[in-house]
Amino acid sequence: MSAKYTPWIDGIAALVARKRVAPRLSVLLAVAPLLLLWPDLRHFVESRMALHMLLEFPLLMASGWCLRRWWLRRRPAQGGAGRLERLLDWRGWTGATFVTVVTVVWMVPSMLDAALLSLPVAAFKYLSWWLAGWLLAASWYRMDAEVLLFFAGNLAWMTATAGLLYLEAPAQLCVSYLQDDQQHAGLGLVVLAVAAGGLALRQMMRIGEEAGAEGLIGH
Repeated sequence: MSAKYTPWIDGIAALVARKRVAPRLSVLLAVAPLLLLWPDLRHFVESRMALHMLLEFPLLMASGWCLRRWWLRRRPAQGGAGRLERLLDWRGWTGATFVTVVTVVWMVPSMLDAALLSLPVAAFKYLSWWLAGWLLAASWYRMDAEVLLFFAGNLAWMTATAGLLYLEAPAQLCVSYLQDDQQHAGLGLVVLAVAAGGLALRQMMRIGEEAGAEGLIGH
């Protein structure tokens, strides 16, 4: 293909991705957890430790994130409500702390067992992960580079540590899951930790570039 057409193709592809694919994907992610209302599908996902932790948890969090971003685009926090929200979530610390606590809680093997055996615990699981995504959708953009690095580094370290524990444990840690499934989940957690760290590093670099650009404009 002629090189002179390449910029046009790249531009069209970017426009399509921005105007069509991304919004549709956000809508799908926002409503995807409703599929868990189907008992057979929910049982299939939660009967495998890897799917339970690496599919269901991120999906619930992504749903909260997408709905919050949609809400902020249509009703930006302004006036007293906006100032109060920024005060309660100063520099993104509240959202970061909540997400960290939720992650720690649901890395505990006994909590996974409890969520499968108790309906109130399962409801708490769904709500906590969804709310984590809802809060992080705003907190993520308030964080300074240093806060983001601390938050993401700590989260990635905890996730990788849990994954290595699942991988190297000589016996099964969850009553509901076999050791093979536990090891698959452990490997997935390590990969997820690396991916999350990379995403945070990208965001931190973006924050640094924006700060540098503002400094140049100020001078």
